Order: sequence, then structure tokens, then C-alpha cells
Amino acid sequence: MKSSCIKSIFVGIAGTLISLVPPVTAAAYPDKPVTLVVSFAPGGMTDIVGRLLAVELSKKFNQTFVVENKAGAAGQIGTEYVARQKNDGYTLLISATGHVIGPAVSKNVRYQPVKDFEPIAILARAPNLFVVNSALPVKNLSEFIAWGKSQKSVPYGSAGFGGSTHLGGELFRHVANVPLEHVPYKGASPATNAVVSGEIQFAIQDSMSVAPFIKSGQLRPIAIASANRSSLFPDLKTIAESGYPGFDVYTWLGLYAPAGTDAQIVTELNEATNKIMNSPEMTARLQQQNSEPGGVMTPKQVKDFVQAETEKWKKMVELTGVKVEN
Repeated sequence: MKSSCIKSIFVGIAGTLISLVPPVTAAAYPDKPVTLVVSFAPGGMTDIVGRLLAVELSKKFNQTFVVENKAGAAGQIGTEYVARQKNDGYTLLISATGHVIGPAVSKNVRYQPVKDFEPIAILARAPNLFVVNSALPVKNLSEFIAWGKSQKSVPYGSAGFGGSTHLGGELFRHVANVPLEHVPYKGASPATNAVVSGEIQFAIQDSMSVAPFIKSGQLRPIAIASANRSSLFPDLKTIAESGYPGFDVYTWLGLYAPAGTDAQIVTELNEATNKIMNSPEMTARLQQQNSEPGGVMTPKQVKDFVQAETEKWKKMVELTGVKVEN
């Protein structure tokens, strides 16, 4: 009896001590470096914004966020790579509008923009500009059209097959009857450099990528491709107001995680990214680069936006008949 009582006392004490020990929990995210895969070459809008974000996320989480460029096929290579990674929050994707266009223009794209990813945030937006080498004797869109129709063909550079800059060119060829010939590059930076060097005379690019060359006088903007004039280029006419109503093509950047990533990780990244990208300091930095924040959205709102953009660009692909066999 006495032995039994003593045993009960020890069991009770042991139970009390165990209850005082805090439960073992998973390490707080992130507990190791996070890779931000940028699906375009260094130097373009996606890369610039990705590096700005990486610095601020590193500060916010007290952990390293590092940019890794995986360029090619208008972002398809980097996007497919991230889709195949573990959904643990340690490999994320930063891509542009081509993320939602790719599956519509090529049957060989091995990802779905909504199904295979957890959309986290819309980082930035920028109007697409029609730019020419400053040596070309055209000052506006009307002069460019007249010049273009006098040519056998007009090569134009884009950030790659199936991106917004590619589709913008094909749409303009369709509505303006100018003999444009697509020349794809592995990102906005090499496409822009090709116009600056005179390799080609014309390109359609996001405003961030071409702005430094416009300021230096090496490139001349002749039209803005979004529906409304931009506060960044208030005197530049839109294609719509130049006689082609409904023309609306712009670039936006999104942050994504592989499908199935823990909802809490997605929420933490969404809240941190929204705060960073829409802060007064970052807004000013983006405006200096001729772009603007993408706006504050919840993960559900981001997903709805990506779905709507997927449908929008699918219709444009059907209108222009663009198909990429890669």
C-alpha cells in the first residue's frame, strides 16, 4: 500500500513536470535562406524589382533571400523549375505577365498559372512602351506606321515568346497592318540593348527597362500601350487614342510559391510583401524606375487577379493567332 502511494506521488510529480515543458514546435519560417527565382535575365524590370524585394524581405525576416536568374522562353524555364520544387516556402518565383500567357500560346508549356502555384502578391506594374532607336527618323506612332508600311518587314524585339511585349506586337500588327517580325530575346534587358545598339530598330518593352535609355537619348518613345496615359510619361499618347481603341497591354510582376505551400507561410509572405512594396519609400523607388506598386491584395484577391488575367490573355492569343512551337 505504502509502495503504491509513493509510486502514485512520483507519477503525479512527473506528470506535473512534463506539463510545464513547452510543446515542441516547428522552427519559425524561414529558418534558412530563401531563393527567389527570377524568370528573366539580369537587368530587366523583373530582375530589378526582385532584387529590391529580396533586400527588404531579408531585413524583415532576418534571413537571407537570394535572387537566382533562370531566364528563357519568356519566363517559362524559371516558372517550370519552381513548379517542380518542394512546396516548403524556400523556393519562390518572381515572374511577369508571361506567366499567364505561356499556356495559351504553347501546348508544350508544362505548368498551369493558377493550379500549379500559390499566388502571394502582385509586386509592381508598368506600362509597355513602343520605342525606336533615336536614329530612326520617326517621332510618333503615325510616322512609325507610315515608315513601317514602306518596309518589307520591321523586326521588333521582345522579352521572349509568349510575353506581354510579344503579344503586344502581334496585336499591333493585327490592327495596324504593319509588317512586324518578332525577334525574341531572353529578357527585357537584351532586347532593349539590341535596339540601343542598332541591331534592330524597334521594340516593345516595359517602361522600367527602357527608361534609362530614353533619358540618355538613345531611345525614343513613340507610344504607350496601356489603355490610359501614364503619370510617368504624361505627354506620351496611348495607342488607343492614336486610332486603335481598346488597345491595352502592360506588364505586371507576381510573386508565387509552388502549389500546396502552407497557408500560414503564404499569408506571412503576402503581408510582408504588401507592406514592403506599397511603402512610401518603395513607391518612390519604383517611380524613379518608371513603374508603380501592384497594390495591396490578399492571397485570394491575388489568385482571382491571376485567373482573370489568364482569361484576358487567352482571348488575345485567340485574336492574334499566336502559337509557339518549342
